[in-house]
Amino acid sequence: MRRLLAVCFFLLTGACVPRDAISVDEVLKDLDSYYGQRITVKAKFRSGARCRQGDDGEWKTYCKDCQYCRGPVVVDSGITPKDEEIDDWPMILGGTHEMQDIRCKGPLNQVECFPFTPGKTYIVRGRLEKQHPPKLLVAEFWALDES
Repeated sequence: MRRLLAVCFFLLTGACVPRDAISVDEVLKDLDSYYGQRITVKAKFRSGARCRQGDDGEWKTYCKDCQYCRGPVVVDSGITPKDEEIDDWPMILGGTHEMQDIRCKGPLNQVECFPFTPGKTYIVRGRLEKQHPPKLLVAEFWALDES
């Protein structure tokens, strides 16, 4: 009986990954339609960390002898929303997971993006905030098995 319940539990938890996720590129093409709404997107992410040299140094994308880097988790897309100057961040993620900020941080060449792995595909559900750059406040997420 316990084995049957365990199998049912694993089948049900595997079925909880939403199937209605839309491509993040589709959202970026028409941001105004999605602002303020709860959305479910399929996307890959990368680090948006900027690095600082010394305690009173200027934050830069790249620098020699950087000591520490930090920044947002950024949607990895070639699309930049229309009519906005967003540098290289088309959309960022925000919020917390397991009582830690969703962000990238760490020493140069050792930056980690909690709780996401850069380059891996995820389905993320959250509310899209209208700010510069757009921010998706993460409510829940699932890693996709790309095998």
